[in-house]
Amino acid sequence: MGKSKGKGVASSSIQPEAKAQQKRRRLVRAGDPDPEEYAPPRGPKPDWTSGSLLDQPVEWHTDLFHEQMNKLQQRKEAFICEKDVREVDFRPFGITDKFKALGWEAALKSYDGEVKNLYDRQIQAWMATLTCPPFNSPPKMKLIGRVNGVSVEMSYDSIRRIAKFDSKPVNQYIFPRLEDLYFNPQKHPLWQHMLDYLFIPGTTHGKLLRRNLRIEAELMLVVCTQNVIPRRGDKVEVRFAEVPVLYMLLHGSPLVPFHFLVLNNIWISQNSGERKIIPH
Repeated sequence: MGKSKGKGVASSSIQPEAKAQQKRRRLVRAGDPDPEEYAPPRGPKPDWTSGSLLDQPVEWHTDLFHEQMNKLQQRKEAFICEKDVREVDFRPFGITDKFKALGWEAALKSYDGEVKNLYDRQIQAWMATLTCPPFNSPPKMKLIGRVNGVSVEMSYDSIRRIAKFDSKPVNQYIFPRLEDLYFNPQKHPLWQHMLDYLFIPGTTHGKLLRRNLRIEAELMLVVCTQNVIPRRGDKVEVRFAEVPVLYMLLHGSPLVPFHFLVLNNIWISQNSGERKIIPH
């Protein structure tokens, strides 16, 4: 390592506060958040090792999120971009028809095919500053973050400007409660029926393993984890939140807005200490 030019001090003489300032500057370069001088006063830094980011002091959310992302050896692997599904390959399996039945056909296309650069630092900065203002109804849900001092909003309207998701009439869609779909779907009255529909009989006790899915469901899970509720790693098990989504895709109902899945998947990914991903 080369020596720094100009006046300097030995590393052993650097005070704890100076070290903390250096660390914050590294976070700024890694994630491009707003300048530190605009940050509000904050107390002692917490240790975020598990649980939700929402349980941590709000003034530390941005730094904690950047630290989690910067721990990754291959940081770009955390940016999950949807895959283009070639109809010529998947039409014989009926996959494209399943998406059309729910009005999700736009999820099968990649809309950044002509874009060579992914502005991952700006995207991470947006995720790190993300807030979800209170809303009266699910269609009013918004995610708001800041990039280079500018507020950037993701909502149903902004997603629709990117692609024509949810092509069915609005009054046909239902909005399940977030906790039912992502956190406690096994309490849903149709839970056992969904398991029986998706898995080989007698294999749903204990862990829900991918190898025990029926052939159609196992194929659909691959598309689901890349284009609907993306994730990385842990491809052995089927997560609880994926069960109702797989059921909807294979059964053709109930109709749940794709916008709803996108917004909530991003919000949950940002707040989970275990999910070092930036989906969609």
